[in-house]
Amino acid sequence: MKSLIYMTKTKPSVILGIFVSIVFLILLAIRLDVFTKDNEKGALSQKAEIQRPAESWMNIYQKDKKIGVIHRQFIITETGKMHSQENVTMQISTLGTTQVLHLKMETDLNPDMSFSSFNFELNSSLFSFKAHGYATDDRLILFSGQPSSQQRSEIPLKDIPYVSGNIYEAAFSAGLEKEASRDFTIFDPSTTGIRKINVTRQADEVIPIMGKRVLTQKFCADFMGAKNCAWLSKEGEVLKETGLLGLSMEKVSPQKATEDMAVVADVDFAQIASVESNVKINEPEKLNEIKIKIDGIRNTPLFLNGGRQVFAQRILTITKENLTETGIQNHAIQENMRRYLEPTPLVQSGHEQIKAQAQKIVRPSDNPFQKTEKIVHWVYANIKKTPVLSVPNALEVLNNKMGDCNEHAVLTAALLRAAGVPAQIEAGLVYQNGRFYYHAWNLAYAGNWITVDSVFNQIPADVTHIRLTRGEGGVQLDLLGVMGKIKLEVLSTKYD
Repeated sequence: MKSLIYMTKTKPSVILGIFVSIVFLILLAIRLDVFTKDNEKGALSQKAEIQRPAESWMNIYQKDKKIGVIHRQFIITETGKMHSQENVTMQISTLGTTQVLHLKMETDLNPDMSFSSFNFELNSSLFSFKAHGYATDDRLILFSGQPSSQQRSEIPLKDIPYVSGNIYEAAFSAGLEKEASRDFTIFDPSTTGIRKINVTRQADEVIPIMGKRVLTQKFCADFMGAKNCAWLSKEGEVLKETGLLGLSMEKVSPQKATEDMAVVADVDFAQIASVESNVKINEPEKLNEIKIKIDGIRNTPLFLNGGRQVFAQRILTITKENLTETGIQNHAIQENMRRYLEPTPLVQSGHEQIKAQAQKIVRPSDNPFQKTEKIVHWVYANIKKTPVLSVPNALEVLNNKMGDCNEHAVLTAALLRAAGVPAQIEAGLVYQNGRFYYHAWNLAYAGNWITVDSVFNQIPADVTHIRLTRGEGGVQLDLLGVMGKIKLEVLSTKYD
């Protein structure tokens, strides 16, 4: 296998931070036993009973290549409670490196299909993530993060969440008529994000499954502009699904599920998800301004306008921050910025180990800009740039000293906050070698907000960093609405 990283004197020649893992997590979360609920309690009265088999298998494909398998179990206990479990194994290639990803979701359901509790695990060859929680009458209680230091959080709920195996089974059990649509709300445990999803029942179709032609009910979901469809049997069992980036899943026999997965080095999801540039950009770090025409983002909740970015009439103008205008003295933190100093489940800036590391990097007498410079340079120099498929958290990155842009961004944010510098996480696209790749970086406040990138060791980050979202956790789900659809046309560039 060829080497992933080609180093120059200044920076890696490939983008290491790819948000492809989010695509897989959410595509699978839509069909895993995560919670679904309607806005009006009781609106989804069960009109069709789902005859879910006690055990079933599905293969996961990228086009015609098998890249994973799902083992699903459904148990009804003697007390009438229901327990659902799914184990997912996927072999994923990004930027020349192939990794095996394991996901496990266990859900306890009450007899009326209301949600009781869940356990979620994600493990790759390098990192692990766990989350568990339970629902009360008005809130979801969550515990997430690194197993040794999970943090508790709460999400308000208007109604008691309902689970019906997955969103399509919920639509089936509701007796959704042909051509009818209904909005649901889904929760993703990997990002703790809650989002709307619209499901439409389409015309019935006959499809081949396990050597037989089966009459199915077809449902399609619109998740923030990302389309996903499923075909269900007359008993309500999901037999087939299709989704983003050529991904699909299909019911198979246990014997077929045990067949080896494809060697997927030629199915590079970083490349598939990237966007081709119409021009070659030489030395992007020297650009002062770039103008880009953007299409394919209609009705998506992106954060394109603000700060160094101006978006009007489909034209995005990005101007590099002028550091001479950045205040270098210690400034009083405004009240509305204090939240960017607070720890979060994945940015554990309050942890003693994170605080101790920040104190080793900066001095108390350093001004905010000096602290930002030192921390960005330290993360760049000390974190090995390796593609990782997991849910990143700062403490684990600090201990493992490796990761892609997600890991760099959460650790940089945690160290900055621990050093008293407000910090945020941004995500979007960045130019490299003729294409725009999905990437994550940071925003630091040193008198003014500055865009910084600890993967490239840039302060400020170059103007080919196109911010699409800003924030943590569920905010990054907004990227799914544009993956595979966004189109970019570079109109002009200005150098220093």
